[in-house]
Amino acid sequence: MLLAKFLLSGNAGTKAEVTVSVFPGDTGGLLANVNRWRAQVGLPPWRRRKVTKLPSLDVLGGKATLVDVSGVSPRNGQKVRLIGVVVPREGSTWFYKLTGDEEVAQQQEVCVFEFVQTVRYPNA
Repeated sequence: MLLAKFLLSGNAGTKAEVTVSVFPGDTGGLLANVNRWRAQVGLPPWRRRKVTKLPSLDVLGGKATLVDVSGVSPRNGQKVRLIGVVVPREGSTWFYKLTGDEEVAQQQEVCVFEFVQTVRYPNA
């Protein structure tokens, strides 16, 4: 399910990674996926009405949902930022996720958005 993984480096050894995944269907829906990502940064789940207010991003052939959360990783206790983009596309859901050091995420978020906006999907 993982299509690609990119490692990013910042100053003083800080790191982040970008992953690209695709799954059939809606994989439990937007709420479930947002809450899974929130848990990855140590945040409590949201109710559906908060998820409906998330910003969107224009992508080829439609709209994507943006998720931007910061917290503390339950795995290692380090501060972490997660910027995710969810793209529903012809019966599948594509997930683009930038996770890691807050400074690296801040420096690279525009690049990730631009990357997502230029993706050409199969059968388009």
